[in-house]
Amino acid sequence: MAQLKGQWWCLLVLVLLWPTLTPARQDLAVQAEPPLTQAQANAEAVSTEPEGFALLDDLPTKNQIPFFENRFRIDSEVETITLLMFRRPGSASVVLVRPDGSKLHFNTAQENKVRWHDAATYDLIEIDNPMPGPWQAIGRILPESRVMVLTDIKLEVDPLPDNLMVGETVKVTARIRHGGAAINAREFREVLTLEVIFISTNNAEYDNFGRGIIQVATFRDDGRGFDERSRDGIFTGEFKLDFVAGQWTPKYIVRTELYTRELEQEPVILKPAPINPKVVLGATDIENHQVIFQLTEPGVVADSLLIQGRIRYPDGSIDPFALNAQDNPDAALEVVNKGFGSYILETAVFGNWQSGREFMLTMPELSFVVNQQTFAAPELEQLPEHLIAEHQVEDIEPVPEFPWAMVIGINLFIIIAGSLVIWFIMSGKKPATLLFWRKPSANTTKQPKPAKAAGNSSKIVTSPTKAQKNNDLDDILDLSLPDD
Repeated sequence: MAQLKGQWWCLLVLVLLWPTLTPARQDLAVQAEPPLTQAQANAEAVSTEPEGFALLDDLPTKNQIPFFENRFRIDSEVETITLLMFRRPGSASVVLVRPDGSKLHFNTAQENKVRWHDAATYDLIEIDNPMPGPWQAIGRILPESRVMVLTDIKLEVDPLPDNLMVGETVKVTARIRHGGAAINAREFREVLTLEVIFISTNNAEYDNFGRGIIQVATFRDDGRGFDERSRDGIFTGEFKLDFVAGQWTPKYIVRTELYTRELEQEPVILKPAPINPKVVLGATDIENHQVIFQLTEPGVVADSLLIQGRIRYPDGSIDPFALNAQDNPDAALEVVNKGFGSYILETAVFGNWQSGREFMLTMPELSFVVNQQTFAAPELEQLPEHLIAEHQVEDIEPVPEFPWAMVIGINLFIIIAGSLVIWFIMSGKKPATLLFWRKPSANTTKQPKPAKAAGNSSKIVTSPTKAQKNNDLDDILDLSLPDD
């Protein structure tokens, strides 16, 4: 009995002390565990996320269908569709509207056999055997959202090489496959076309920030150009990277009457041209000009460079040229001096990267202008003595100035005289009236005009005083009446 009581007491003490012993054991276990590295911590963080996060690794290389204004269309060949819907932080999950009008929610995903991962800023949805037809997504969706498809009809494009450069010509091969085999494109009414576009990543660290979308090339499966066979579902072509350097995302699009497939590859870095031309003008009118091609890219093998092109001179003539880095290590081109004017160089560069990849690129057109040379006149002391003597003997007659005063005076005289003549003609007066300072003579009298009397022929008698007055007033008529 005493032994049984001792066991009970031991058990009771153990129960009472167990809560205090458990944290100590956990602390010892934590101290004994080695610290996690950054890679292990990232792996553990990813593993704690739902299974949908694992699908993000290969999204850029999956086939896609167009997603425009929150709408997309699924064809009958699609087996599985994966939707990556980015939305504004804090917004609710998106709602999918199927072609028959029914809706899919995050809460009803499990009963509809849909895998749905709801994160804070995106929804990752995977649907098997989706309903063909037009779909719609409702929510505060961002334009970066994508719709990936798993189907028997796939677009395959060879990856672009590394170290792409501005002006480089790149060859691309794309295939449309159905069930792993090349598709028979003869069943389509129109020839298939492959569109190649480059989308700026809008990375502020590169020069192409904010450049948007660049339409690079369009290839047709018609057996022309670089395409080998017509309507075999294989596109082969070349395109030139003649746009600004930076970080770009290549995207390929094939459209048919039945479906549309898009393929987006990993972003690539487009580097500037590895050659920087420098122009050195000739010091005289007979010395040749020089164009020195300086290598600015350390990853390019200098001995492998081959530069060729043609020069267009000011006189219209064209000469080809070629520079081999092995024969001309300085890569200096002699340009014949053909006088003043514009010199234009069209240049193509061939070479190898240190990795062994060959490249061919077209440089931007280089032009420089040579101005007509002007020579300063020699000083007088430097002339020969006999020329100096002749120059001193010669008496350079000054050029007379134009007689403006005389011309103005003659014109004024003509104007005044003409005005007076016109005035005399119009007024009927004599030129003597101009002598206004002269008074008429006193003995110049004027006989009065006879006046007709009414009823008799008597003459009007005027007094001497009135006659004198009439003479003074210059022929003023006497209008006085007779006495009777």
